[in-house]
Amino acid sequence: MNSSKHWLLTIILLFTLFQVHSQTTNNVQKTQISGKLIDQNKNEVVYASITLILNDSTPVNRTISSITGDYTISNVNPGNYKIKVSHLEYKTYSSERFTISKSNRNIIKNITLKPTENTLGEIVITQKKALVEIKPNKLIFNVSSSPSASGTNGLDLLSQTPGVTLDMNNNISLLGKSNVQIYLNGVQSRLSGTDLTSFLQSLTSDIIDSIEIISNPPAKYSAEGTGGIINIRMKKNVSTGFNGSIASSFTKGIEYRYNNSLSVNFGNEKIKTNIDFTNTHNNYLVRFDDEKQQNNSTLLLDSKENKIKGGFNLGFAIEAQISNNQSLSIEARSILNNNDNSLNSTTDIYQTNPSEFSEILFSQSFLEGNSKNHLANLNHFWNTSGTSTLVTNISLGNYSSENKTEQPNTYFEPDGTTIKSKEDTTFKADTEINLWSIKTDYEKDWQNLSFSTGLKYSWVISKNDFTFFNIENEIPIFDSSKSNDFNYTENVAAIYANLNIKFNTVLSFNAGIRVENTVSRGKLTSEIDIDNKDVTRNYTNFFPNIGLSFDDQKKHNLSLNIGRRITRPNYQDLNPFETPTSQLVIWKGNPFLRPNYIMNYQLSYSYNQKLILTGFYSNTTDFFSRIIEVIGENRSQFIPRNLQSSINYGLSLSYTMTINKYWEAVIFGNLNRKTFDGELEGETIINLGATLWDYRIQNNINLPHDILLDINFTQRSKWIWRGSSYIKGTHSWNFGVRKNLFNEKLQIRITGSDILRTTSDYPYYLNYGGLGLNGVYTHDGRRFGLGITYKFGNQKAKNKRKTNSALDDELNRIEK
Repeated sequence: MNSSKHWLLTIILLFTLFQVHSQTTNNVQKTQISGKLIDQNKNEVVYASITLILNDSTPVNRTISSITGDYTISNVNPGNYKIKVSHLEYKTYSSERFTISKSNRNIIKNITLKPTENTLGEIVITQKKALVEIKPNKLIFNVSSSPSASGTNGLDLLSQTPGVTLDMNNNISLLGKSNVQIYLNGVQSRLSGTDLTSFLQSLTSDIIDSIEIISNPPAKYSAEGTGGIINIRMKKNVSTGFNGSIASSFTKGIEYRYNNSLSVNFGNEKIKTNIDFTNTHNNYLVRFDDEKQQNNSTLLLDSKENKIKGGFNLGFAIEAQISNNQSLSIEARSILNNNDNSLNSTTDIYQTNPSEFSEILFSQSFLEGNSKNHLANLNHFWNTSGTSTLVTNISLGNYSSENKTEQPNTYFEPDGTTIKSKEDTTFKADTEINLWSIKTDYEKDWQNLSFSTGLKYSWVISKNDFTFFNIENEIPIFDSSKSNDFNYTENVAAIYANLNIKFNTVLSFNAGIRVENTVSRGKLTSEIDIDNKDVTRNYTNFFPNIGLSFDDQKKHNLSLNIGRRITRPNYQDLNPFETPTSQLVIWKGNPFLRPNYIMNYQLSYSYNQKLILTGFYSNTTDFFSRIIEVIGENRSQFIPRNLQSSINYGLSLSYTMTINKYWEAVIFGNLNRKTFDGELEGETIINLGATLWDYRIQNNINLPHDILLDINFTQRSKWIWRGSSYIKGTHSWNFGVRKNLFNEKLQIRITGSDILRTTSDYPYYLNYGGLGLNGVYTHDGRRFGLGITYKFGNQKAKNKRKTNSALDDELNRIEK
């Protein structure tokens, strides 16, 4: 065992001994208060908020009653106290003052609550969520509150989320920072690149509840992802009995897309289940039209690609209250996709000196493939006492894809009809990823102090098989020189500790440290003798995180956060072999790609939960990006390279403005300065910088007859793509109209995106390393759609039926 693992185990042991000592000491010296809440009919009162108050004025501890009405408050110091109980269906209860001395060990306080005046048989929750919610460490975008979000997929939803931008390759940035980690219901997804894009496109807005933005995550979260975390929360069953919904949506641009979904729920007081099924069909049109100058050649490219993706998404979840203070949940999801892509490219090739039109390359690429993604997560929540919790997660995943590509290439004379030569190829690319992880988190609260610690271990293995064939006389001939197997394994062991101190009612301090040890190995099996067939890494990193927060409990909130994070290269970028898109362009991996690190500095201010202003500064070292490089006379390659640094600083704004009782506007904006500096293999220098801005204005308007209209305008300045190319700015208009019928059981939606077709074209240009490029990227962005949702069964969410979910934040149930 190496030295890093020795000290890692030592730290784990020390934390364990600290917790045992802490609990033992507290149990000996402090008092426990417990009891049962009932109503006048001897029925249990569940999920009431119980507050322990010192000296008639100072709240010192809070808890909630269990499914059986029991409650426990542990670690109570000597003093004079009262107990306050709050519940929507009952009158607020306040006990007489009582005294706890050092000799007290256990105090029983059974409480009977009286119903409120004019109590109904059930309290039905009908409050509409705000489009954007501001929480202490995250921002929440509620998808169901946006009519224009209806009928879209998960990737399109991210482009509508505050602070999030997507580039032309669907790479995600948050507050101007790339390498964002995607979570699903709090579980980290290890997919990246095209695999992540396919996964997000398989999710639909009809099964997504909200998107959480965590731009500067605390030590509790994995340090992976220099750009932050985006957590996609799926819809959950909050009602009792049998219920569900059927939804369908259709959008039409140049091509059409549709999705159909069914969700069925069944639940009672102790157990809830959910099954959802979605069928999708997406047709994407993409076009590149550019002029490339390299060496003594000019290449004029006209490329058209049609990507057709269809598949099924099946999810299952069950939550069970297994005891008064424990719950267990199991979630599983399977996503099956089929891909059918066709690419047709024509390249006119000119010699610059002397000026001559030399030849035309007509290349095609036909891809047929499928992918399977299976995810499962087991979560156990244990409220070990009134002030401590233990949460354990076990996650399993399997992803596999099989893709076959045919690439006929024909060179013509300048007349366009006389054939000079033909080079036809075909290749198969198969990938299988297996992963599992286990983590446990322990949290302990004292009067003005809370401590949390946890462990995590994750294991990932990726197997990649690339088989290449040359076509001769219509017969595929295996080419061993271009075929390979690439296997990548990665093991990450982590431990963290976090301390939160509340100095008074308005000022608090948070400090955490996370330690991660990474062991990875990329092994290439090939007949070609190269130097980088087997690359192994073993490194340990510290990731500190501190925060200071001021909250006047009225309107003003100010917080400062500083943290360090990492992004590790994905396995596709580490595979050193070449994948051609034509005879002139190849994609290639880099096994020596180093992880990059970022230091984040963030200052946020919010006013009245409507205005949030965030200033940020980050410095990323060893920033990696896929760079275009010249190889030979006419060829070029896309390859990931480490740049020395990338600096990003600026401001982000979110503001909700009520214009009148019918009209609400939400403004999102970002302004930042971004620079990229790098020297590639001692030859090519990249030094780019730009001041970037974007903003989005969303108008939510209540029209007569309960019709909700959503109109939004988005504008974006020039930006930098892949750390090496400039993209010119664009703007767009989108709208959504929503109408509920039949007591809100039926909903009809009409949507439109980029209705003036002003953001479907992206002009781009670059100039470095002897390469000049000017072009336009075009996609099928202007679309109009129709959607319908029908809800059946019991849709009423009762407050007293709310379950103790292992995936939810327990503190959200406590009255603040």
